[in-house]
Amino acid sequence: DDDQLSLTISIPDIPLEDINIEVIGERIVHIYGEKKTESSQVSFDKRFSIGNKLEESNLKAELTKDGKLVVTAPKAKMYNKKEDTRKIPIVFAKEL
Repeated sequence: DDDQLSLTISIPDIPLEDINIEVIGERIVHIYGEKKTESSQVSFDKRFSIGNKLEESNLKAELTKDGKLVVTAPKAKMYNKKEDTRKIPIVFAKEL
């Protein structure tokens, strides 16, 4: 989709309640979590820079049955449209 970006990471066998997503400083998406059993522990910690290209307040996340976490967000309005071009006039410098 041209109006949104998505990020997909595979985290199979990690229950939804053990996955956390935070936005740090409106510029970084932090995804982390862990799964503990009696015999093992699996953890993950990923950070993705989104700059100012996304509307971070509208981030959405879905976890599929096969363990794919899909995070989507609409592009920031200034990136949804073609950039406007503005011509800058040039004037002669005044001599002193």
